[in-house]
Formats: sequence, structure tokens, C-alpha cells
Amino acid sequence: MALALGRCLSLFMLVCMSVCLSVCLPVAPVPGKMLETVKTLSLQHPQKGQSFSGSVFSRETLNKMDDGDKRVVLGKVLEVYDKLFDQMLSQPPTDSQSEENKTEEAGIRYLQEMVTLLRRTQYKKHLLLTSTLEQLGNIQINNSVVQSKALWELPWLFNEASSLAERKRRSLRRRRAPRKRAAKFRRAM
Repeated sequence: MALALGRCLSLFMLVCMSVCLSVCLPVAPVPGKMLETVKTLSLQHPQKGQSFSGSVFSRETLNKMDDGDKRVVLGKVLEVYDKLFDQMLSQPPTDSQSEENKTEEAGIRYLQEMVTLLRRTQYKKHLLLTSTLEQLGNIQINNSVVQSKALWELPWLFNEASSLAERKRRSLRRRRAPRKRAAKFRRAM
């Protein structure tokens, strides 16, 4: 029962991925074969009496982000899907129909190839960023040598962070300024 539920939830995530990719990547539409594979996998594992409400990846959150942040999040989402496919492939089949299981496995492998290809070609920067963030997460904050070095580096990093925020603020002001001037000009006429 737990395996069946896990598989149903995994397939629901596949559908969410398809929708997420089609909405968030309008330049490169989701291939028809990919949509058909998701549909086939979903039909093979209908949710029998078990509902999964809500989305796995929030579209509203993505829509509120600027493009740079969205790329980082989508890169991580693609990484999660890669792991999800590995998990799905490692789960034992829920029934004994070997031909259907082979078709399902081939479909999952195809989807994984598509996601991996997209990640490696379009999200190379994200891979570097993720690796850097993981390294930051592994810093030994209990180590006194690390604490001392971090204190010495704080002024430089603080300056970098505050100047980045200031550049963004100036950029926003410059974008708003032409609109304000145009509005004043219209009122003056």
C-alpha cells in the first residue's frame, strides 16, 4: 500500500513537472512525447481513493520571483526531479505485469533524460551555484579558526552585499524615473 501511494505521489509530481516546465519555459515548449509519457504514466497509476491536494512546486511563488531567482529555483527543481526519477526507478514494481513495468521504466528513463539534458545545457550556472551553496552549508561554524577567518572577511562581504543591494535599488529607480517624467509630461499637457 505504501509503495503504491509513493508511486502515485511520484506520478503526480511528474504531472506537476510537466505543467511547471510548460508554464515556466515558454521559449522551449514541452515536447509532445514528454507530455504523452507523463499522461501514460499517470493513467497506469490512477489514485484510488487517495487525494493529493495542492501542488508540489508552487507556481505562485515562482511567478513572484524575478528571472534570476526563478532560474536558481527551477535549476533546483530539475535537480529534485532527477532524484525523484532515480527513486522511482529503484522502487520495486507494484504488480507482476513485466511488459507494463518495462514500458513504465522506459518512460521514466526518457523523462529523466529530458530533465538531465535541460539541466546540463541550460542550467550550468545553477550547478555551480548549488555546489557553492552546499559548500557554504558545510562550513564548520564551531571551529575557532573558521570563526576568526570569517570575522576578518566580514567587512569585505558586508560591503559587497550592501553595494549589490544599492545597485539593485538604483536600477529600480532608473526604471521608474522615465515613467514618472512621462506622467508629469502628460499632466502638463
